[in-house]
Amino acid sequence: MQKELMTPAAILLGSLIIAAGLYFGLQQPAPSGAPPPASAEARAASAPAAPAETPASAGAPSQPLPRPPAAVTSSAPPSELYERVAADATSALEARRPLFVKQCWEPSLKKNPAPARARYLFNMTFDESGKEIARGISEVRGMDRPDAAHCLRMIPLGIGVPPPGARVAVEVELTLP
Repeated sequence: MQKELMTPAAILLGSLIIAAGLYFGLQQPAPSGAPPPASAEARAASAPAAPAETPASAGAPSQPLPRPPAAVTSSAPPSELYERVAADATSALEARRPLFVKQCWEPSLKKNPAPARARYLFNMTFDESGKEIARGISEVRGMDRPDAAHCLRMIPLGIGVPPPGARVAVEVELTLP
């Protein structure tokens, strides 16, 4: 074959392979979530009488029924526990304020004097023993200093609170300086 026909031929061949794969892949029925009953008698005994099909659904392919939602368990801590841990986290952040100002705020202020204050939202998660296991820091629009926020994010985890006895996630606000 000529060199200028090789690329279109390769594209055509690849397209045919993909089309055949899609065609044969879509021909198989979707797997169901539950295993089928052992026999037709067991199926008839365990299933209630099916309502008569409506004309609209008579020709429709069968699709798996959506599963009923599982019982929702609240992962939110009781409000008094949340409030206590949030207050402890705020105290722990306030204790680290001199570090935050020296390490992050002052270098940022030297680069750019505006804004004079910045507000950050700390999303913190503590385990049962009160050890910080996750932290996210968001900036409040209009009062943001991205370089200081980046510096705050680079400070290693290590804030602790009195043991809450359960995993608790809190959001606390800190305004610098």
